[in-house]
Amino acid sequence: MNMGDPKRWLLGGGVTRWLFDAPTALPLSTGSMGMWAAALCLTGALLGLVVTLLLAHASQYLLNLAVNGLLSVVGLVLVFNSHKIGRVGANTIMAVGTFAITLQVATGHGMDPAILACLLYAWIAVYVFAFLSTAEAMAHTGLIAVCYTLALAFGQRPSAPLADWVLTISTVLVTAGAVGYLSYQLRKQAVTDSLTGIPNRKGWEVAFAREMSRARRSGSAVVIAIFDLNDFKQINDLYGHTVGDRVLVETGRALRDALRPYDLVVRWGGDEFVVLALLNHPTDGGPLIDRLVRSVRTNSSLSCGAVVAYPGAGNAEDLLARADQALYRAKDNPEVEYLLESISTS
Repeated sequence: MNMGDPKRWLLGGGVTRWLFDAPTALPLSTGSMGMWAAALCLTGALLGLVVTLLLAHASQYLLNLAVNGLLSVVGLVLVFNSHKIGRVGANTIMAVGTFAITLQVATGHGMDPAILACLLYAWIAVYVFAFLSTAEAMAHTGLIAVCYTLALAFGQRPSAPLADWVLTISTVLVTAGAVGYLSYQLRKQAVTDSLTGIPNRKGWEVAFAREMSRARRSGSAVVIAIFDLNDFKQINDLYGHTVGDRVLVETGRALRDALRPYDLVVRWGGDEFVVLALLNHPTDGGPLIDRLVRSVRTNSSLSCGAVVAYPGAGNAEDLLARADQALYRAKDNPEVEYLLESISTS
């Protein structure tokens, strides 16, 4: 959505999508998340150690020295094990970092350069908004606000604590929020087909494991279907690519409208679309595919191959291969629009 019109962006759900879509739809790789968490931990601890050594006259000098020295060692260990840091680990590292920054602020806030230690809160906020869910990021920024309030209330106070609090927290929120939203938009573009606005193949890779986990938890079967527009090349040749693009957009919209909000429809490439939907019972697969075929038929003739399976019957490649085989059998049989087969877990 174009942010040139703020009113349309707000009312159209731009903020809502960011708040509730980012946690599950657009995760970053665990390796990248862990690497940056470890790097921030090590860098922040080393800076804290340097600041502590420069402020030998600060109160709680030995405590600061011990805490930052310990965190430096922990950060170094984490750097060499960053691939093992998952979401829980990243949240823990950021929370510990917040407490460490708060200790530095509380025990040396009135002394230069310790007064600038609060800037490290922005490191935490930028990280959590870029790598974690928006809900998690908001929880961390709330923790930062509480910790900084306690540091100003019970630690060494600057000359204008309220002004310090307002400037620090507003800077943290604005900077982190902007970085987080831009990060979300870039990640969303990476998993979204630019023409139809539905997920692309990268989006399928992101969503498949999540949807299969959902099916496993609920005990549901899943149906995976591949749709191929039979006469799409002819449409492009006769009417031009503008009309062909419109057919693709309308096909994606028709499939999306015929599914539930949490079902997945993907533009696989060219004139092929893939659907992944959860079923209450395997026998629900036939009516669902029939409904989807009827919803697309108004735009173009098509063929469809689909499989119904329970989680554990195969990985994404296996299930797609079975659906693709069913698709080609359907294309070779002019009397049917789709073929649906069931796969046993045994």
